Amino acid sequence: MKTFSVYPYYCLILWVFNYAILINMNRLLLDKALSLPTADRIELIEALWDTLHEDDLPVTEEERHILDTRLSDMEAHPNDQSPWSAVKARLARRRS
Repeated sequence: MKTFSVYPYYCLILWVFNYAILINMNRLLLDKALSLPTADRIELIEALWDTLHEDDLPVTEEERHILDTRLSDMEAHPNDQSPWSAVKARLARRRS
């Protein structure tokens, strides 16, 4: 007589249940993030952005060319550049 194991079915049901919970949690998290004030959403975006590694961000050849051009300009004219802290402060003043 062949035995019947419910374990694979149990694993499948558990996976589906956990997936449904995860989707709901992700939706709740997104809803919470969207309900934040603009300044807090920007801070959240910055915090998430800082967690990315450069390998996570694909760059096309056209984008690479633009970046190389800008880097060359920056190196050729270092006094024409603004440090990130100054740019960020200007942007913050515009928002307020």
